[in-house]
Amino acid sequence: MKLAFILILSLFMTSPAYSRDLESTNIKGLSFSYRDVQQNCTVQRAGQDSLSIECLGNHLKSVSRSCGGYISRGLESAKLNCGGALWVLNQQCKIEMRSANYGEINCKT
Repeated sequence: MKLAFILILSLFMTSPAYSRDLESTNIKGLSFSYRDVQQNCTVQRAGQDSLSIECLGNHLKSVSRSCGGYISRGLESAKLNCGGALWVLNQQCKIEMRSANYGEINCKT
């Protein structure tokens, strides 16, 4: 029983968490890092269910153009949707809505 508890505790402590302490190394094949996306991109409501991604800096234009978001069942269900080479962002980042019209992107490494 003790061993099971320790095993579960260690898995919990080592699982990746969304964090502001991201590695600043560029994503393979791209000219920016997850930290760049998290710090320089925001989410704006573009319609009832659609979200647009707005990023500061020329090196993040591809994120603004290739990524968007949608809301399926309320603000807590906002999903990031990136295409092409930026599909890796779908796996590592998520949208967190801060209000009905504004959100942030949080990434994990």
